[in-house]
Amino acid sequence: SRTTGFGLNRAYLGYNYVPEGSISGTVILNIGTPDDLANGSRIRRYAYFREASLSYAAEKLKISMGITSTRIFEFQQKFWGKRYIANTFQSINGYGFVADLGIAADYRFNDVFKADVTLMNGEGYHNVQVDNSLRAAAGLNITPGNKLFVRLYADIVRVREVWQPMFIGFIGYRTKTVAVGAEATYKSNLDTIAGHHAWGLSATAALTVARNTEVFARYDFSTSRTMPDDVMQWNYMKDGVFLITGLQYSFSQNIKMALNYQGNHPYFSGKQVSEAILVNALFRF
Repeated sequence: SRTTGFGLNRAYLGYNYVPEGSISGTVILNIGTPDDLANGSRIRRYAYFREASLSYAAEKLKISMGITSTRIFEFQQKFWGKRYIANTFQSINGYGFVADLGIAADYRFNDVFKADVTLMNGEGYHNVQVDNSLRAAAGLNITPGNKLFVRLYADIVRVREVWQPMFIGFIGYRTKTVAVGAEATYKSNLDTIAGHHAWGLSATAALTVARNTEVFARYDFSTSRTMPDDVMQWNYMKDGVFLITGLQYSFSQNIKMALNYQGNHPYFSGKQVSEAILVNALFRF
């Protein structure tokens, strides 16, 4: 079927309070449509606390507590710089959340190495109830100079007596005219069934072709392991290829627009290919 129209995915409203000293507070409201609505439900706007945290910052150390950003794909998302066009690979495939309830610590050893550790609920900022599950994570950023970017990350959580470790490796290269990046992600027991492992690749590229204008592309490949006693591919809703290509014009750092094609090509023959031509806009103030 064909659909045309306008959409508003989300709007963020935030406030950052920085009194004298090393303590600061941040509150960000995410006003959007939740992804877990039941079929047939009326689409409505809901407000969530995207961030409600208290932070302590020293010369090399920063500690944040409350609902705060995870470190799963923050580094890669900033490198790509086009979150307003499409979500991250890990978020699309259900590997993790952009924010969660817990504590995060970032430590900068020097200009090249920066590490982070987090201890979170593991259920995202939609579900902030207290339970017996905690997601522990550690990451390392390696940035020798201003052209090469490397990110290594691992976390682990136990859900319904099943351990779910995850590993991510990312490498990116950027100059004034070219930016290319690639990452590999592996998560064990994704649906809390032992042996149901999932993994994938995500690659992005951008080329500046004129002042404030660039062409870009993204390729996502996701797949999973099927156990011998599985009747069918258990992750058929996610396994497949996701493509994006387009043209972006930046009026400023805070106002951008992009004309782009997005295609979702599933491996499961019973799921149709989804294709769209979109005009996305980012307004930030």
